[in-house]
Amino acid sequence: MKLPDIYYVKFKKHFKKSAIILLALIVVSVITYLFSPLFYFSNITVLGETSLTQQEFISLSKIDMKKNIYLIDTKTAQKNIKKNPYINEITIKRKFPKTLVFSVTQRVPVALLPISAGFVIIDEEGNALKIEQDISGLSYPMISGIPITKASLGEKIPVKDQEQFSFILKMLSYSQNARLLQSISDINLKSIDNINMTTTSGIKVLLGDGEGMNYKMLLLNQILVDLYSKGVTTGTIDMRYKSNPVYREG
Repeated sequence: MKLPDIYYVKFKKHFKKSAIILLALIVVSVITYLFSPLFYFSNITVLGETSLTQQEFISLSKIDMKKNIYLIDTKTAQKNIKKNPYINEITIKRKFPKTLVFSVTQRVPVALLPISAGFVIIDEEGNALKIEQDISGLSYPMISGIPITKASLGEKIPVKDQEQFSFILKMLSYSQNARLLQSISDINLKSIDNINMTTTSGIKVLLGDGEGMNYKMLLLNQILVDLYSKGVTTGTIDMRYKSNPVYREG
C-alpha cells in the first residue's frame, strides 16, 4: 500500500533529521574518546631482552605522555628509538585502554676495537654500539691487528679487509657458542695465519691460521676448564697443528 505523498515527505524529513543527530552523536563520541584523559598513554610493557629501562624507551621515543594512545604516531616513535645503536628492531603496538607494548630486539656487545677516539664496542655483526675512553670496567675481548681510525655509531665498522673482519666476527660467534667469550682478554689478528689470544687469567693460546675454528673453540673450553680445576692460570696452549693441543708452562 503506497503512503500518501505528505506522509512520505514527513518520513523522509524525520529520517534525515535522525541521521544527522546520529552522525553528530558519533562524531562527539569519537572526539570525546580521542581526547578523554581515560585513554591517555600511561603504561608501557617491554618484551624482549634489553638493557634499557622503561623510562629510557619513553625518552627515546619522544612520545607525548599527555596524549591518547590512538593519537600517538607509533611509526615515528619506532624510528626515534632505532636511533639508539643498541636497538636492532623495535615494534610498538597499542593495548586498550592506555598501554603501549614495545617488542625489542637488542644488539649484543661482543668485543672492543681500538680507534683514534678510544675504543669502540661492537656487536656480533660488526656494528659500532658505543665509543669508550675508559674500558677498565668492561669485560669484552680486545681485538687488535685490524687498523681502524673511526667508527659511526649504529653502522658497520669500516675496514679495508672485509674478509679478515668477517673471519673475526665468525670467531667471536664461535667463542660465544663455546661459552668462551667472557674468558678471553684479547685476540691478536695482526697475521691471519698466526692468530693468538690471551685469556683473562693470562694463559696464551696459539691458534695458527684459524682452520677449524669452531672445533678449536669448543676444545679450548674443555682445556681451560681442566686447567682452571687444577689451579693453572698461566702458560701457553698450542693449537696450531692438527695433532692434539699442547700445553706448556711459563
